[in-house]
Amino acid sequence: MLVTSLCTGTILLAAAGLTAGRPCTTHHGAKAELAKRGGVVKDARVVDDGDLVTAAGIVSGLDLALHLVRRELSADLAVAIENVLEYQARGTVWVR
Repeated sequence: MLVTSLCTGTILLAAAGLTAGRPCTTHHGAKAELAKRGGVVKDARVVDDGDLVTAAGIVSGLDLALHLVRRELSADLAVAIENVLEYQARGTVWVR
């Protein structure tokens, strides 16, 4: 099962114990709280730890979605979606 979160939604996953000892990210204003709850906070827009994929601030949701399209379907489809949206994914996705 794949679990994803965006922005401070990762804090909810941390409260459920799903990020303990795992690389993850959240909104910059909540990174200290995520670390306090046991997450291994990475400074990245998207962090892919296999069955747990997290994204930073709200606009990072586009990067999260495009990463999952690329990962699960194809890079060509992700590029086609970027073209339709007139958006280019930003930054490197942190992958374990």
